[in-house]
Amino acid sequence: MSALKANATTAFSLAALTALLLWPAFWNGAPLFYYDSVDYLEMPFTGSLPVFRTAPYGWFQWFARISGSLWTPLVLQALMVATMVWLSARSFVPRLPSWLFLLGAGLLAAVTGWAWYVSQIMADAVTGAVLLAAVALLCGERLPRGQRWLLIGLTAIGTSFHLSHLAVVCGLFIAGAAARMILSLRRISAPLRLGDLAATIIIAIVIAVTANYTATGRIFLFRDPANLRLALFVETGLVQRYLDDVCPGNDKASLLCPYRKRLPTTANAYLWNTFGPFHELGGWQSEPHKQEAKVIVREILNRYPGETFSRLGKAAVVQFRMVETGDGIRPMHWHLEKPIRRLYPGSIEEFLGARQQVMIDFHSYAARDTILYWTSLFAMLFFAISRWLSGSRWPAMAALFVFLALAGNAVVCGAFSNPNHRYQGRVAWLPLLLVLLSGAEMAGLRLSRDMPGPAEG
Repeated sequence: MSALKANATTAFSLAALTALLLWPAFWNGAPLFYYDSVDYLEMPFTGSLPVFRTAPYGWFQWFARISGSLWTPLVLQALMVATMVWLSARSFVPRLPSWLFLLGAGLLAAVTGWAWYVSQIMADAVTGAVLLAAVALLCGERLPRGQRWLLIGLTAIGTSFHLSHLAVVCGLFIAGAAARMILSLRRISAPLRLGDLAATIIIAIVIAVTANYTATGRIFLFRDPANLRLALFVETGLVQRYLDDVCPGNDKASLLCPYRKRLPTTANAYLWNTFGPFHELGGWQSEPHKQEAKVIVREILNRYPGETFSRLGKAAVVQFRMVETGDGIRPMHWHLEKPIRRLYPGSIEEFLGARQQVMIDFHSYAARDTILYWTSLFAMLFFAISRWLSGSRWPAMAALFVFLALAGNAVVCGAFSNPNHRYQGRVAWLPLLLVLLSGAEMAGLRLSRDMPGPAEG
């Protein structure tokens, strides 16, 4: 009977958290969309994979095609996130009461951007939960076998959704291996389970490669993102410097020489404007421009190694502090009405009637997001130090690896793509969750110490 009650409590908690994470979509009247959502929505019908995407999240949208509703993948991804967070929390604080977990999760859903990301048809929906689960698999308490493999499986699926997830999770594995070696040399007991995270990474790679093969007929993990790297170097000003060095007196030194006086100043403008050098040189379909992008990137690295490292490092630092909610949540009828009308006709009325089609004001969130992020980050580190000194290892280890996950996400997205608020905003809720879990554990320990023991006869 107790097992049945526990299962019912778990089911209720997951259902309740799933609903909490979807409140922005419910309020909007439809799933939220980003510019990139169209590629994922079309993939189950076309099977086409843009050169800058990986296939797993696109195939995940088969749930929308099968059901005829865009709500189906949204609910499933919210349930996936809820399960990963639930299991991770259980790994960190095994005796955490369900009501307290839901109270904390509800607070996070209300005061951070977490629910706004989960409510979007985007791979970003699962990023924070994937990194949290990776940390839990690495340094939390070992869950029962069924729950442990469920967490590994869900984390692997979420990791496969986006290459940035895989890069950060691999970085956590390397950091975990280094930490275990250092702690072993210093004879400090703090178990780190590399095997669970290794299994997660291997499964994620298999999923990604298989999904990519089914879409393209070719075996690969990712394709050379030369144009993306070039766009980043456009934003950092390195391409401008290179062209100023090689073009004077020889306009044929580069296909970009004729454009050096009117290069865009951001990576997004370079890649996505319907005018300008990238578009005029053939865009993503231009093999000559792609090959030249490789040459320019290589030349910049050879000519200006110190400056390249400095500017990319600055981009990562800028990315680390960009956490404002609402990046890219704009009216999308101009961009998505035709594909939704064609592919998901049953969803077109709610899409056109959604609040997103009238600009949503996120300005009031900006200061809140920044203050909450930095306050919870410092509070997480304070809890980590105090708990380590008191002999409790997991809060310190979890805080260390969450911080590394945040830093890794900033490096991967800021220094290898280009800084955007949505990249760091999708994981900015993690420090506050760690603070709440640490506080719950401390309150539980204090309560257990204050409880009277058995009376002596």
